[in-house]
Amino acid sequence: MNLPSSSTSSSEPRPGGWRRGLALAGWVVLWLVVIDVAVGRLFAYPADPKNTNPGAVALYFDYGRSMEGRLRRATRADPAASAPITQAGWYDPLVASEGAAKPGGVRVTFYGMSHAMRLADALQEVSPRYQARSIGAPGATTNWSFGAFRRDRERGQSQAAVLAIMSSTLPMIVSPAPMAWNTSFALPYTADRYSLNAGRLQVAAPPYDSFAGYVRTLEDPAAWERANAWFAANDPFYDRFLVRQTWLDESVAFRLIRRAWAQRRDVGWRGRVLDAQGYDPDSEAVRLANAIVAEFARQARADGLVPVIYVVDSFGFGDQLHRALAGTLRRERIAYLATSRFVNPADPAGYLPDSHFTDANDRRLAAELAAVLDRELAAAAPPPAGE
Repeated sequence: MNLPSSSTSSSEPRPGGWRRGLALAGWVVLWLVVIDVAVGRLFAYPADPKNTNPGAVALYFDYGRSMEGRLRRATRADPAASAPITQAGWYDPLVASEGAAKPGGVRVTFYGMSHAMRLADALQEVSPRYQARSIGAPGATTNWSFGAFRRDRERGQSQAAVLAIMSSTLPMIVSPAPMAWNTSFALPYTADRYSLNAGRLQVAAPPYDSFAGYVRTLEDPAAWERANAWFAANDPFYDRFLVRQTWLDESVAFRLIRRAWAQRRDVGWRGRVLDAQGYDPDSEAVRLANAIVAEFARQARADGLVPVIYVVDSFGFGDQLHRALAGTLRRERIAYLATSRFVNPADPAGYLPDSHFTDANDRRLAAELAAVLDRELAAAAPPPAGE
């Protein structure tokens, strides 16, 4: 016989239990907010745009801030008061740097990212014949570089032109705004947006292409909205969640979430276009790259220049970029320098931690480029009189 129990079943809700649970959750949220605010203030990014060394921890916690928030912090109406990075990469004015002239030398102009600029410096160093002139932008994709070539009014004073293209940024050739894809650095400069229509290359200019135009746009709410609408319509990488500034920018936790989302998105983009195992020949990026390479060669030759493509095979990407361009390079008979032939893209010893080649490899690549230029210039030279 079972005796009645005076105890209450543990499955029955206790009076006030849900209130205690709710209170506990509230305290947890409150302390998370306190910690978030404390970390944000303790490791705050300097407000001074000229401060380019905020410290590793402050930089880490700031990485997920919106591009707009970072650009506004870095930009002042006065270029001298703005962050140095806001001055780089503009089409107007197009800034070129040039090595010292060499007696009887041949001028070669480079268009591209910092890897191309390092190659230009190395060529200036190792070659007694070639004078290097360079026009570049941080992280420049090939659509920017081709746009710079087209705008370069002094290109005809060179004898050769080198256009750079890099495997790790090949997918971004469809982007006219580095702020939409380069989540590591707040880069305000813009680039041309190329597209293909029935196989023909078409171009759309960005909403602004100078520092002054950018500042005017940024400071005018209506103009800034119009510019962002244009980027949203023309840039596959544009993501309002990553670009636009909101009050959540002040949350360290939210910034970390945004940063993780950006990295996941970028890995997916790259994998769909090109990786160490292969590439998608039908992707817009690969088709545009081949069309730009071919059109660059045609325009360079029309100006009396020898065109050369600098194919930068990034660490971990194999020689897939060279393979993606090989058909066009062969069909159009375009000279090129593919780095995977001289620097193993699977060996980290050939690269610096920031993705550039080691100084020794840059010099080796420059020597190989000099040999390519020697051959191509000799082939392009008119035959001696009387022959």
